[in-house]
Amino acid sequence: MNRKDQAAASRAALLEAAAGCFSELGYEATTVAEILDRVGMARGALYHYFPGGKRELFFAVFEAVNEGFHQRRDAVAGLPSPLERIRAGVGVFLDLCAEDDVARILLIDAPALVPGQLERGSTYELLLGQLEELAADPSSPVFEPEVLAMALFSAVRSAGEHVMAAEDRPRARLEAEQAVGLLLDALRPTSAPVTADHP
Repeated sequence: MNRKDQAAASRAALLEAAAGCFSELGYEATTVAEILDRVGMARGALYHYFPGGKRELFFAVFEAVNEGFHQRRDAVAGLPSPLERIRAGVGVFLDLCAEDDVARILLIDAPALVPGQLERGSTYELLLGQLEELAADPSSPVFEPEVLAMALFSAVRSAGEHVMAAEDRPRARLEAEQAVGLLLDALRPTSAPVTADHP
């Protein structure tokens, strides 16, 4: 293995160890010593790859986790209606909340540590765009997209926290999706066909 490959492997090992610590312990309870113990490296190695220490390492872990979420979220972008895209996006988010290795990072630590959670290109901004598209449909109920986006965003995050805290996460995930689904049913255009799942 050449020096470049070895450096990449060392950085990846640090990221993996840090992700494990952050997901299990949370950002505040994780120490640099704990990360180094897991990966078997000296302190100098961490600061060589991440000069900003634990905080910079968290940002790198968050970016990796968030990229995976965005890939899964963006896979539903081709669905034909904004309401279908919102439903599918909620499903992707709740799936992630049921996964131990990402739930704490995305739901608890990232909102407090990573700026720009409500900026353009964020999940909130995408939700707002879908609601604006839905509001433009004359057959849709009348609502203010920005106010509803804030309410739905908060509701979905709370549903995700319910999933994350549950002992039976698959059941909690189903409960959460059903609850959010009831809220979304109120937005269905009056001309939309009735389906078996959403009578």
